[in-house]
Amino acid sequence: MNRLLLWRMLQEEVRLNSSFASRRGFWLFPLLVVGAGLLATALAAELTADVPYREVLLGLHFSFLFYGLFTGGLAFFGSDFLERIFGHYALVTSLPETQPLSYRRVIGIYFCKELLFYALFTFAPLTLGALLGTHWSFIAPERMLRLLASLLPSFCAGLAGAFLVASLYRRSLYAAVAGGTVMVLALGTLLAGDGLPQLMWYLDGSPPLPLGWGLALLPALVATLLVGEFHEQALPPVQGYREQYRETLAGSEWSRRWAVPAVVAKERLDLQRSRTGIKMVFSFAVPLSMLVFVNWFLDRGLPLEVEFNTIFWGVMVGFFGTMLYSWLNTMDDSSFYATLPLQVPDLVRARLVLFGTVTWWIPALFMGLIALLSRELRLLPLAIFVMAAVGLYVVSYTAWITGLRTNSSLYDATIFARFFLVSVPPMVLLAILSMALEQALPVVMVALSFTCLVLLLATQLFYGRIEHRWAGEEFD
Repeated sequence: MNRLLLWRMLQEEVRLNSSFASRRGFWLFPLLVVGAGLLATALAAELTADVPYREVLLGLHFSFLFYGLFTGGLAFFGSDFLERIFGHYALVTSLPETQPLSYRRVIGIYFCKELLFYALFTFAPLTLGALLGTHWSFIAPERMLRLLASLLPSFCAGLAGAFLVASLYRRSLYAAVAGGTVMVLALGTLLAGDGLPQLMWYLDGSPPLPLGWGLALLPALVATLLVGEFHEQALPPVQGYREQYRETLAGSEWSRRWAVPAVVAKERLDLQRSRTGIKMVFSFAVPLSMLVFVNWFLDRGLPLEVEFNTIFWGVMVGFFGTMLYSWLNTMDDSSFYATLPLQVPDLVRARLVLFGTVTWWIPALFMGLIALLSRELRLLPLAIFVMAAVGLYVVSYTAWITGLRTNSSLYDATIFARFFLVSVPPMVLLAILSMALEQALPVVMVALSFTCLVLLLATQLFYGRIEHRWAGEEFD
């Protein structure tokens, strides 16, 4: 029965993603990963020439840890929204409501499905590409296999950490905050000691790799025990929103230049009604909390001259704004808009306005925390400006190429390639400029300001093309 449920969940995952994006683009995504693995391996010597080998490995493990946190946040915090959007379909995770199956059992298998899906969909192509790249690299094939085998537990740890925070959140907000704090402290303890077990296994074979897997899977085991024997459906409160809508509409008239105020007001009420804001904070907070920890660890915990200042993190935080926009697209089923005299661009623009006016405080809060920990409050205004420019640029381009289907559309290889080529180069440029801030302050300030102004002009261009791109699309 467990294997059957696992197989059905895998089939459901493939069908959902391939139905959101084009089927061809979905199946081309692994080929894109193969190419990325090949290039990264072939260029490894040039990319890591001036960086200590151990720090390169630590950076790789943190990257895969963040990848696990990101995918886990979408999977476990977004499951409620999948049930809401596809309410007319019976998802496998809803079986405990109609069948003699415990929710604990189903959600445990769901975690296994997520791990297996990403292992097959990303790690297997990455392994193939990396092995092909060893032909032009100094890394031996057997050493590359050992490295990838050590990276998979790091991804699993991120996935399991998101699972645990989501399970604790179902109990209370305070439990989720406490659980996330404990995991960050546990990671800090490991790094302050001998390091990550899987990293040490790669370097010298001790401790054994199963220890790394055990620590990675421990949060998932605890989360499975905490979810309970059934899925508690939250009943919507009996509350009228008519008067509140009128007040919100009156307060949204200023947005008439960029969107339809009535749609902006309705989407803002939906954000409040569905409590998506809390889940947005958590899905944004988990990876960014890890970034804050890494920032502190690099500045205080390692004897390295790494110039990751607050402006650099402003670039990173701005890029994470894509997550906030993707959450706005998962609040509710938008097909009912088809019965109204509205088009898809009206809703896309309304959600962009919502992103820029209602959710801005989430990344701004984290920027303040990073500046405080780095003792660089003097750079905070410029960092927030850089963060806003990057965030608006990336999110507006994301809205232009993905519309209302952000999460699934990025699995389309062609869309992801376009997203990568448009978003990464300016981020790399801004990151390089931020690292040179202390060497040539006036020149770098001018260059940063000019680059951000160019990004804002591009934002206006992307925003203006939304109408042409999505005018003929249907809501369903």
